[in-house]
Amino acid sequence: MDITKRFSVLLITAITAVSLVSCGQATSSNVSSDSEVSSVTNAKASAWDSLNDAQRAYYKGLEDKGQTITENGYVYVDAKGYVDEWGKEYGDEGIVITSYFGTETIVNVPIEIDDKTVVGHTIDAFRKISKEGNKFDMTFDIKELYYPENFPEITAGIFSLCESLEKIQMPKSQTTIPFACFKHCTSLKEFTCPDGVTVIKQDSFSSCENMASITFNDGLKTIEDDAFVSCKSLEKLDFPDSLESIGIQSFQGCTGLKEINIPSKIDTIPKRAFFACKALEALVLPDNITTINSEAFARCNSLKEIYIPESVNEIAENAFDECDSLTIKGKSGSYAEEYAKE
Repeated sequence: MDITKRFSVLLITAITAVSLVSCGQATSSNVSSDSEVSSVTNAKASAWDSLNDAQRAYYKGLEDKGQTITENGYVYVDAKGYVDEWGKEYGDEGIVITSYFGTETIVNVPIEIDDKTVVGHTIDAFRKISKEGNKFDMTFDIKELYYPENFPEITAGIFSLCESLEKIQMPKSQTTIPFACFKHCTSLKEFTCPDGVTVIKQDSFSSCENMASITFNDGLKTIEDDAFVSCKSLEKLDFPDSLESIGIQSFQGCTGLKEINIPSKIDTIPKRAFFACKALEALVLPDNITTINSEAFARCNSLKEIYIPESVNEIAENAFDECDSLTIKGKSGSYAEEYAKE
């Protein structure tokens, strides 16, 4: 349906006090005053009105190709036979959100739209898009985003460079924090891992420089390479006992990090794992650690004391480079004592 015609129908519908439907949820059918009619109509029209000419042309092009546009800014397509830009093929039931250009900055991802179940969304669904010639322009204005508990898992890179995002609640179905999922989300302030997550993938939170708090779930097993590089505002890492490994450079450049508890299942401190964590002053390594790799704690300039257990039998020569005030503690006769003397 033509956009202008659709808003005309909406206005007539509101005036006659017929119930309105938005994202599959009916509003009250008892319109009590002209002011209420006006506010509902304006709220729905504002999503389209907020767009520039290039954006309107882009979304009108999607509609011309058979996608459906709702008055509050959701664009969707039938899931049957649909393949997204990553090659993911959806099933025969429900719909896929391909775009959202609404004006809300706090968004609850809908379970249904137009009485149809939402089974996923594309990687750029929550970025406003316009196209001029061969050039795409994408903007992201959402500050908080909340998923329904049983929404399907979200995929790699989906919120990378979304600089306005301050808070997100992922689906409970999530089993990983995907590759580069929140990379360069510079306004993200806090994060809680869903209960089912076992892996935090490479680059997941790299350069989230204002994230001050992360709550890991019980059951997390792996943190991959570069996962938290340059998260400069993190002050504490309270790892769960279930954690088995951390990756190369996983916390490099976390310059505000003051406190770390490393669980007993971890046996290796990888290369540059805590490189340039300049606020770290003291650390106790658990008895299961056997190896401390190259530059693992290099440039931790404030590190004054570290306890290295008897289980450690390999420490890279440059593991503590530029830790000029460091005292290594360990048991007499241990490899740690030998390394310290050398």
